[in-house]
Amino acid sequence: MTPSFLLTFDVETYSFGTNQYEDSVAAEVFHVGLPRLVDLLDKYSIKATFFFTGQIAALEPGCVRLVKAAGHEVGCHGYWHEVDRAFDTLSYEEQIKDLFLAKAAIETVAGKVISFRAPAARINENTVLALEKTGFQIDSSIASQRFDGPLTFGARKKLAWLTAPRGPYYLSYESINRRGQSPILELPISAALLPYIGTTMRISPLTTKILQSLLFLESRKTGRPIVFLFHPNECLDAPTSITTTRRARSTIKYYLADRLRHQLKQRNLGLPSLMLLDGVIKDALRYGFSFLTMSEYAELTKRKCEGV
Repeated sequence: MTPSFLLTFDVETYSFGTNQYEDSVAAEVFHVGLPRLVDLLDKYSIKATFFFTGQIAALEPGCVRLVKAAGHEVGCHGYWHEVDRAFDTLSYEEQIKDLFLAKAAIETVAGKVISFRAPAARINENTVLALEKTGFQIDSSIASQRFDGPLTFGARKKLAWLTAPRGPYYLSYESINRRGQSPILELPISAALLPYIGTTMRISPLTTKILQSLLFLESRKTGRPIVFLFHPNECLDAPTSITTTRRARSTIKYYLADRLRHQLKQRNLGLPSLMLLDGVIKDALRYGFSFLTMSEYAELTKRKCEGV
């Protein structure tokens, strides 16, 4: 069986210059970030899944139209991406409200959306029920066996990822890190302590090469898909001025999750990040991976389960 590579993009308004979410970034993503990515994908004739926040879809609907017109899957990334709006901090009712609001903004342009990834990949058991309620079929928020440590918000809750299944699984109502009876298919972001994502790739290309080799070998042996995460704003040109906006309340978290992390995130932005991503795609193609969208992979899983 040909191994699958699921290339995914989280489309949001994070500013690498200020370490906060700014409406002005939406226009840059539309005019620079997304066209660069769409051109790269066209170069290799591959399809990907783009998870949009409702906010950026409302600010720049052209972002969604551009991706849809190029034949890629449009997914949902919640409405807001601010730290205090993370899904694992919201009640069931608040999650429902956020999801409906996001779907309204995105589906007005793209039509029906069935794939979801939570902002900052933070979900809880209420999210499973909320996704069902709002018509989603796929989630890609868990990063199995990823260890974030103190550099990310919600890191303590994410420790449970260390026990999550490494391959696709249907979520449990009792624990998002266990197989269960929910109809929501979880397609975990690939990781092996370190996450296989654009940020890791930009910070340390060599480390990512090693990580990639391990994940590719695992995929060949087990048939598990590779799920790679990147952000269109990573291929925007590096900011000319940098100011670290404080988001964390405690001093320790500010220096770790804000200042240090913000400094690391500045590496290889713009065209260098695009070249690194180009290398990832070439490596995957040489290894024999088939590039699929989230919904395409879910359909294959469904047919396999039904014995078709």
